[in-house]
Amino acid sequence: MSGWVLDTSSVLAVFYNEPGREEVVRLLESRRTSRDDPDTQIVIPFIALMEVEYRVRRRAPAVRVEESLLLIDGWPAGVMESSPSWRHAAAAIKAGYRLSLADAWVASLALIRDAELVHKDPEFDQIPDLKALRLPYKVR
Repeated sequence: MSGWVLDTSSVLAVFYNEPGREEVVRLLESRRTSRDDPDTQIVIPFIALMEVEYRVRRRAPAVRVEESLLLIDGWPAGVMESSPSWRHAAAAIKAGYRLSLADAWVASLALIRDAELVHKDPEFDQIPDLKALRLPYKVR
């Protein structure tokens, strides 16, 4: 397997027109033109989608939340739900690195799929085998 895994930060970059938005849109557009190529698969982990939803809910009225979720539904990306093997991989990442629970799920999915993680978070840099497409990091 290969392709890309979108972190919460990359999805929100599109929604809020943040730096890195153009790169995520480019990936999505490239997937639209090469749907049959398994090397161009784009997935969004369930936990990243949940984070997007709660963050949009905090900032916008309910109708905006529904519009945002419908927008993602139209993306040429699949949502990946949990599995026992993924849960075990996430637990190993969480035990070995200083990451949030959500970031452990996201990073482990990229690792088990041998995919590039698209993100804006320097916390992922501590995982040596993680392939990454680093968008401009958030200023703290």
